[in-house]
Amino acid sequence: MGTAMTWSEIEAFLLGFPDTEASTSWGMPGVKTGGRLVAWWRDQDDSPGCVAFKVDRAELDGLVEDSSTPYFTIEHFRKFDSNAVLVRPEDVDPDELREMLTDAWLVTAKPTVRKAWLAEHGDGG
Repeated sequence: MGTAMTWSEIEAFLLGFPDTEASTSWGMPGVKTGGRLVAWWRDQDDSPGCVAFKVDRAELDGLVEDSSTPYFTIEHFRKFDSNAVLVRPEDVDPDELREMLTDAWLVTAKPTVRKAWLAEHGDGG
């Protein structure tokens, strides 16, 4: 496992995707695409030192219910039916986190932007 990614590294990675911008969410730094949050820093009592990011809704339950993964959700997200998960960067390999962040951008990006990016980079699947 490599060194944990910092928020600034996470932000820089996400800003490498088209149609992204640095933003804030509830006073915490975040990255948006097409005006929607892709990922954001969350340092609260229920999620200290975590990065939150969007996932495919079909994968959400599997990710947070599998105790072998470091991903989790919180009541606040469930209340708003959010398709976001949380992880402490030190609990996940940076390569895996970059993969998850790429997927977060893909599920959040506008269809036209996503299609153009996939055409250029391949869908990896």
